[in-house]
Amino acid sequence: MFSRRLRLAFLLMGSLAVALGGMAWWVAGEAEHRILRGRLAADLQAGLLELSAEKLRLQTWSLETLMGARPDPAVGESLLGSMTDRIAALRATSETAEQIDRIRGKDLSQHAPRQAALSALQASIQSLRAEVGRLPGQPPPSDPVAAWARLDALFEAADAADLRQVLRAGIRAEAASVAQEREAADASLRRVRQVVTAGTATLVGLAILLALLFTVALRRPVERLSTGAAALARGDLGHRIDGMARDEFGELAACMNQMAADLAHSQAAERALREGLEHQVAARTRDLTQALDQVAQAEPQRRQLLADIGHELRTPATVIRGEAEVALRARAMDADGYRDVLARIRGTALDLGALIEDVLVLASAEAAALSVDLAEVAATPQLQAVIQAGRVMAGERGVVLHHLPAAGTAILLADAGRLRQVAGILLDNAVRYSHPGGEVVVSETIDTVRGEWLLEVLDRGIGIAPEEVPRLFARGYRSAAARDHRADGTGLGLAIARALTERMRGDVTLSVRDGGGTVARLRLPLVRHEAAA
Repeated sequence: MFSRRLRLAFLLMGSLAVALGGMAWWVAGEAEHRILRGRLAADLQAGLLELSAEKLRLQTWSLETLMGARPDPAVGESLLGSMTDRIAALRATSETAEQIDRIRGKDLSQHAPRQAALSALQASIQSLRAEVGRLPGQPPPSDPVAAWARLDALFEAADAADLRQVLRAGIRAEAASVAQEREAADASLRRVRQVVTAGTATLVGLAILLALLFTVALRRPVERLSTGAAALARGDLGHRIDGMARDEFGELAACMNQMAADLAHSQAAERALREGLEHQVAARTRDLTQALDQVAQAEPQRRQLLADIGHELRTPATVIRGEAEVALRARAMDADGYRDVLARIRGTALDLGALIEDVLVLASAEAAALSVDLAEVAATPQLQAVIQAGRVMAGERGVVLHHLPAAGTAILLADAGRLRQVAGILLDNAVRYSHPGGEVVVSETIDTVRGEWLLEVLDRGIGIAPEEVPRLFARGYRSAAARDHRADGTGLGLAIARALTERMRGDVTLSVRDGGGTVARLRLPLVRHEAAA
C-alpha cells in the first residue's frame, strides 16, 4: 500500500534524525563536561596562586612583627581567615570536579593527590594560626635569626611535606588540566560539527531520493485519476478508471467508478421520478378540479349559513320592534310595566349585540385578521373578571357557579383581552346549556412540568353526544341537543374560541363528562409560576 511505503519512508527519516540528534546530544554533553571541568581546573589554579600570594604576604607580615616593626595585627588575622576560606573553597571546587567526573565515568586518579595537597595546606594554615597568633604584643626575641628560622620552617613545611613544592606541583597540575580539558572541549566541538554535517547531508540526500521515488510512483495514478475526473466533469458517466494498483489510489479510483455508476443510476431514477411527478401533477390537477367542484357545491351551504345568520338577526330585531309597538299602543301603563318592557328590550338588544359581535369576529377570522398581541399576562386577574361576569349570568338562569383557583399565579404568554374572550365563551356555553339549579365548576391547574396553564369548565347540563365532539368547533354547527335546549345561537362561539386559542399557541377541547355534562379544557403556555404571597 502506498500509505505504508510513505510511513516507512518517514519512519526511516525520523529514525535518522533521532540518531543524529542523540549523537549530537552526547557529543555536546561531552563538550559541556570538558568546558565545565576546564573552568573548575582554572578556578583551582587561580585559587592556588592566590593562596601562594597570601602565604607570602602573611610571611612578610610575620617577619615584620618578629623584628618589632609593629604592623597592623588585623592584617595577619585577615590573611589567616582568607587563607582558611580559600582552602575551604578549593576543597569544595575539587569535590565538585570529582563528582562531575564520577557521573561521566571519567578517570578519578588525579583527584586523590589534589585532596592530599589541600589537606597538607590546611594543616599548615592551622599550625601557622596557632604560632602567628602569638606574635603581636610579644617583645622582640633575643635571637631573631633563630626565631625566624623556626617560623620560616612552619611556612615552608607541614607533615614532612615541602609546602612550596606542594603549591608549585598543584599549580602545574591544574594548569595541565586546564590545557587538557580545553583541548578535549575543542575536539568535542569538532565532533559535533562533523556529526551534524554528516547527518544533515545524509537526511538531505535521503529526502531527495525519496522525493524522486514518490514522484515517479505518483505520476501514473494521478494522471489516470485526473483523466477520470475530467470525464465525469464532461458528463461521461460511462468512463471507468482501470489499470490501478491495489493501494489507496486504486481505492479512490474504485470510489470514482462507483460514484459514476451511482450518478448514472440517479439520472435514470430522476427521469423516472420526473415522469412520476408529471403523473402526480396531472392527478393533483384533477383533485383541484374536484375541490373546486366541491366548493361550488358548498355554495348553497354558505348561503344557508348566511340565511340562518339573517334569521338570527331578524328575530331579536322583531322582538325589539314588537315590544316597542306594544308599549306605544298601550293606553295606560304604569312605571313597572314600562320598566319590564325596557328590560326585555335591553336583554334582546344585548343578545343582538353579542350575535353581531360573533358575526363580525367570524368575518375577521375568515379574512385571517384575528389580531392577537402576545405578552406576559397574569391569568388570575383575567379569569376573575370572567368569573364575576359569569356569576351575574348564572344567577339569572338559576345556575350555581364555583371557582377553584390555583395555588399562586400563572404568568402566561397570551393576549389579555382574547384570554377573557375565550374563557367567557367557554363559561357562557356551560351556563347557557345547564339546567336551572345546576352547577358549573371553573378550576385552574398550573403544570410546571409540562409548562402549561389548564382551565377546566365542568357542567352537568345537556351534554354532548360522543360522535358530535369532532364537529363542535365547526363554524355554524350546533348539536341537536343544543338546538332543542335553546333555539337561539349561531354556533360561532366555539369556532372563534379555537381560532383565538391557536393564535395564542394554546389548545381548547370539549369532552363528555363522566356522569353527564361537558368538560371544556383550555391550555395555554406557562411562562413562570409565582407562588402565593
